[in-house]
Amino acid sequence: MKRLPTNVDGLDEVLGGGVPEGNIVLVSGAPGTMKTSLTYHVLHARALEGVRGLYVSLEQNRASLLDHTEGLGYRLDDTGGKLSILDLGTLRKKLTGSAEQPWMDLFKLYTQGIRKSFDYRVLVLDSLDALEILAKFREPRREMFSLIRWIRDLGCTTFLLGELPADRIIGADPRRAAYAKHKEDYLVDGIVHLRLVRQGEFGMQRQLRVVKMRGTRHDTGYHALVFDNGFRVTRGFA
Repeated sequence: MKRLPTNVDGLDEVLGGGVPEGNIVLVSGAPGTMKTSLTYHVLHARALEGVRGLYVSLEQNRASLLDHTEGLGYRLDDTGGKLSILDLGTLRKKLTGSAEQPWMDLFKLYTQGIRKSFDYRVLVLDSLDALEILAKFREPRREMFSLIRWIRDLGCTTFLLGELPADRIIGADPRRAAYAKHKEDYLVDGIVHLRLVRQGEFGMQRQLRVVKMRGTRHDTGYHALVFDNGFRVTRGFA
């Protein structure tokens, strides 16, 4: 099976060699766990190797996203045009008549349309929660099922960002813990959970767990996620 390397030191080892190509992966966690930064890192690293990627932002505008990611050292210009950012919110405001177009239709129209001229192989949607609110899901489970099935037909490796309150799974039996609001954790191929854990009296540590990943044998434990001029995952807690 072909793999998509994340280029995160230690993470590809945890994943058994990388994310199987074509998988849809839910990246869930509370605010501040670096979901955006981690998935942008993967896109940027693959783009540097010539693999085209598309970042669809519903929560941050393009300028704000670039200010954040370039501040971390991920310069868009370095990717040679292999990484594209779709600021769907700003685009919707600029297009005549688009304000009347349903958000879900707009997302599908541009995500699929861009594919014709920019054959991206990796897709990030930031975020599922924003799309649910903007598209005004009336039957979230049914509409989430339909969305994920549609994304699967794109045939690319996809990362879906989802907010998960910090207390959602604390103290829960890991076998019964939910990592998504509408059971989309059962629909996706992989789940990467990010969390903040108190260290000592004042410190906090980011941790990462690959909850599931179809098509590969992977480590299921929590590991420290550290950012210091790049991401790394350590086998022991720092």
